[in-house]
Amino acid sequence: MARDHELHSPVDIGSGPHRGPALAWAGVTIAVATIALLCANAGALSGWIDEQDPTPLQLRASELAQGWTDTMDRIGVSTPRRTLHMWWKKAQAARFGDEAPDTSGG
Repeated sequence: MARDHELHSPVDIGSGPHRGPALAWAGVTIAVATIALLCANAGALSGWIDEQDPTPLQLRASELAQGWTDTMDRIGVSTPRRTLHMWWKKAQAARFGDEAPDTSGG
């Protein structure tokens, strides 16, 4: 039990009368972040599911994730991520002067 003069953790919700609003705020923040990532980063979800071992459940999840990704692409939600990814890949592939690309495979 912490005394009044002791420092508390900034993430300690505690057990006092402010616990309810603190938990509600944390829950809403997590929910909003989850929804935003599911919409704006749908391709990452689809990629992650496709990397899992193939099972009937994984195949169904892959179909659902691909449908979700297609929907987000169609309505334009994933456009900013796709644009940034394209810029990143161009910068990653940039060569300067007579620098040769690494063809050693490692």
